[in-house]
Amino acid sequence: MINCESGSEARIIDEIREIQGVKECVRTTGPYDILAIVESNTVESLKEIIENNIRKIPNVNATTTLVIASGF
Repeated sequence: MINCESGSEARIIDEIREIQGVKECVRTTGPYDILAIVESNTVESLKEIIENNIRKIPNVNATTTLVIASGF
């Protein structure tokens, strides 16, 4: 879940969709502006995607990560 500067959502979504491992990225309403679903084999590779890619996009202010613990 991502908080960003108002008005930058569409550009950020486009950039996130280009990151390897990102399966879905959509705009949301409520306390978060964007939801990105990222698939990763390890927590370490997930951390790298978030820290080295998503958080470095201009106008991304904060991220919150939820890890799915079990399948549906």
